[in-house]
Amino acid sequence: MENKVAARRLEGKVAIVTAWTQGIGFGIAESLALEGASVVISSRKQKNVDEAVEKLKAKGIHVLAVVCHVSDAQQRKNLINTTVEKDGKIDVIVSNAAVNPTNVPLLETKESVLDKLWETNVKASILLLQDAAPHFKKGSSIIFISSYGGYQPHVAEYGHKRIDTE
Repeated sequence: MENKVAARRLEGKVAIVTAWTQGIGFGIAESLALEGASVVISSRKQKNVDEAVEKLKAKGIHVLAVVCHVSDAQQRKNLINTTVEKDGKIDVIVSNAAVNPTNVPLLETKESVLDKLWETNVKASILLLQDAAPHFKKGSSIIFISSYGGYQPHVAEYGHKRIDTE
């Protein structure tokens, strides 16, 4: 239990973290739990959820895990309802779920890919917050995780002139 945090600054707080089974989301969920928060974590696939929960249990961290594809309205509502049933409130939402189905310049991205990006990366986060909002209290926190691409997108190169947001 070497990961124990002495100051449990989030004791009594309830946090939801989407797309947490690896990488940034996993690290955020782990840190929130070590700081004392009751953490409810979600991810699209049961297998990923189970594996990540086992990793946390091995570190002495207990979390509630809910399978939730953020683009699915019923699964989002289930995530919120399960959290409120367990803990009675929501203090923090970390919206980490996102997709990146292609790695081409923005101006070469197909419309179907843009639709997928919008549905999952933007719209689903907003809809999740709409579902959660009735359970927020003064001082609640909403955290959106984004990629560096939002600040420095790879737009396109045409001939000798680069077109981008700079």
